[in-house]
Amino acid sequence: MIKLYSTSNKKILEIVNKSEAELNKFISQNWEAFFPQYLFIKSEFSVEGNVRSKGTSGRIDILAFNPISNKFVVFELKKDKDKNIRNQVSDYKDYIEDNFSQIYLMSLQKHKAPLPLFDKISKDSIEVVMIAKSYSSTDIERVKKSSSRNLTTLIRYMWFENELLLIDYINNDPDDLFEKENAEKLKKIKNIIENKKSLYADVESFLFGKEEAQRLFKIFYESLNKVGKTNLIVQASKIKIELNNQSFSIIGYAGKTGRKCFLVVNTNIDQVTKLGKIVDDRIRPNQKKKGSIGSERYEVFLTTELELMNFISIIENNFQSN
Repeated sequence: MIKLYSTSNKKILEIVNKSEAELNKFISQNWEAFFPQYLFIKSEFSVEGNVRSKGTSGRIDILAFNPISNKFVVFELKKDKDKNIRNQVSDYKDYIEDNFSQIYLMSLQKHKAPLPLFDKISKDSIEVVMIAKSYSSTDIERVKKSSSRNLTTLIRYMWFENELLLIDYINNDPDDLFEKENAEKLKKIKNIIENKKSLYADVESFLFGKEEAQRLFKIFYESLNKVGKTNLIVQASKIKIELNNQSFSIIGYAGKTGRKCFLVVNTNIDQVTKLGKIVDDRIRPNQKKKGSIGSERYEVFLTTELELMNFISIIENNFQSN
């Protein structure tokens, strides 16, 4: 049994009984404290028609909306343990799914809920949150093993004197989900950092001592990644980048052509001839390709960042037109 000790009163607080109406009112009035992850729509949300399996109308204890999953959320509150709570929630869940447009309009127009546009809301399933003093072990196991367990949340509550309410998530605790999500994000970021570190370590090793070549290459590579997904391979004689159906071979200036530059990029994009003197066509009049590192036709000799940006602009235009 959970016990709550008050340091101000110097005693263990007693558990008190409250009605479902009082529980509903307390949660609704303190909604942001208990359920900041959900948008509150209405307590005692009235629905009419063939709602309950044993009746013709009913009231949803609390109707809310999950802005992350874009789903309606049905809250069902019980003062004590109730073996019929799952059946009752199932009735309301089915009703909303069968009368989705009506529930949406009532929430939007009558209760002024700031909902997304109709076509943005998920209509295929409804989330359920059940709050009761206790649940049977059967109910707990069924929810945990159900294929829709992520859509059904069980919460135990205990009410103590001095208006203190304790809630305990049996499953789908948002703090656990948040920590799990953060752990996944950190893992992805770590992988990206490690891969990037390894990638640039290889590039820096290949262009060792050529700081301006490294700087221009970084601008070039990051620009290509904005165009599409790249595949980079650092080889003994060159750096090769594949982008869709195009390839680029990069070398540091070899000093054998009489040209003064920092970076040479080979490409098959014909439009680079617009760059003028900084481009060399490797196909000679006799149609024999002159020797060079890389299989691409054109060599682009880059000395300034402006030349590089003009080159990148041609690449971007080439991919946009294809």
